[in-house]
Amino acid sequence: MEKLNLSIKKPCSEKFSSFSKTNNGGFCQSCKKNVIDFTKMSDQEILSYFSTKKDNTCGLFLESQLKTYPILDNKKTSKIATTFASHFFNLSLLSLLSFNSAFSQDKRVENEIVKIDSQNQASIQDSTKINKKISVEGIISDEKGPLPGANVYLKNSTIGVQSDMEGRFKFPIPLKIGDVLIVSYIGFNNKKVVIKDNKNNDKLEINIKLKDSDIALLGEVSTDKVYTSKKTFFQKLKSIFTHE
Repeated sequence: MEKLNLSIKKPCSEKFSSFSKTNNGGFCQSCKKNVIDFTKMSDQEILSYFSTKKDNTCGLFLESQLKTYPILDNKKTSKIATTFASHFFNLSLLSLLSFNSAFSQDKRVENEIVKIDSQNQASIQDSTKINKKISVEGIISDEKGPLPGANVYLKNSTIGVQSDMEGRFKFPIPLKIGDVLIVSYIGFNNKKVVIKDNKNNDKLEINIKLKDSDIALLGEVSTDKVYTSKKTFFQKLKSIFTHE
């Protein structure tokens, strides 16, 4: 599998907060270059940006973002998925034939009334909970107080909102149980918040505290491609679901 390793070999001493703001970061007057702010990007967005080599890219990263990213080959993934689907279809067809054979030997009485037992009722209740819509709002802060301008977005989506001057936010759309919010702020570790059932209330208020243990690094990005040995068929099949 091909991988992309991102690093900053010579961190810059300039302050990103002093740069003139641009659409995707800030402009450094010292080196006369646009510096991309990657701290608000997901792993997929970062990998997409560097999928075509960007020479002399200057960026602001969280320390945790400077790592090795796996590059998935869409053609190979599609081929493996097709092979898997073919095997699955054959197994399903065999199971269907076996089921029809057994069913023909055991004819049931027409118009049979099936009663909903307690287990089925519980399943219906669980289904109702999963589809429940919840309005989410709250406050984002650190040990010193509220954090204005913190980013809150729904995982694997582009839907999000920023906290106001008092660190408060209200998510723009209702969420459902099991959804995951990602909270990010420059110089802080990202935090995941899983939406849980709030009993009979359709409104959830949460207080989120971020830790500043993650250092923000600024400088020219070094992109190095790493190659690993070829995988077996089963390893490739596993990678489809684990994204390894």
